[in-house]
Amino acid sequence: MNIAITGSSGFIGHHLKHYLELDGHHIIPWDRNIDRDISDFELEDAEFVIHLAADADVRRSIEEPDLYWDNNVTPTTKIQRMCALSGIPLLYASSSCIHQWHKSPYGISKKVNEETAWPNQVGLRFTTVYGDGARDSMFIGKLMRGELKYATNHVRDFIHVDDVIHAIDLIMLRITDPHLFEGIPLRAAYDIGCGVGNTVSEVARIRMPGVDHKPGDACEAQDNTADITYIQELGFKPTINVLDYVQPD
Repeated sequence: MNIAITGSSGFIGHHLKHYLELDGHHIIPWDRNIDRDISDFELEDAEFVIHLAADADVRRSIEEPDLYWDNNVTPTTKIQRMCALSGIPLLYASSSCIHQWHKSPYGISKKVNEETAWPNQVGLRFTTVYGDGARDSMFIGKLMRGELKYATNHVRDFIHVDDVIHAIDLIMLRITDPHLFEGIPLRAAYDIGCGVGNTVSEVARIRMPGVDHKPGDACEAQDNTADITYIQELGFKPTINVLDYVQPD
């Protein structure tokens, strides 16, 4: 199958592209790093679209709200419309921030994405994704490198990128081979996490027992633990526990 992936050079996009290519699919990449920015997006010969490109820094969105509208809302609305009018299935990146969307311009952008989606277009509400290739600024990466300066009592549902790819694969299968899931409806959005929350401080102390504690930013959700009921209907079961992942060598 010809699958267009936006954000194909990003953290999740890179892993997904590799996985789907190994599964025999042809990937049509879209990413600003390869001079194929989503502002120029065309379907070309895509038979399925996975739209992952977005700006995802909650704190930065407070400082530059217009940027998050321009980069997260405008192109997503365009891609949603193109796919709907062409009858092409679409998965698009949403966020666990949707549950407290009013806290930040980033959350608002994801709320709008879900509101403008057409029937049978599916939002992927990622929680806190970690693993190889994540941004250097992400919590787990800093912790693993011993560079973490402080931790908070925010509750986070940490999910490894390999489990995220498995969840996306199941949703794709539900769309392309619905007979395999007889009686199980396709949902408008899926929470994609492990369904278990741990405080950031709890995870940090496993590897850095003496790390300082600070209050978290008010613009961030206090708890982003996913309700994975819907993705479990498709047979999803997370395989990697963050508390094991961060254990000292």
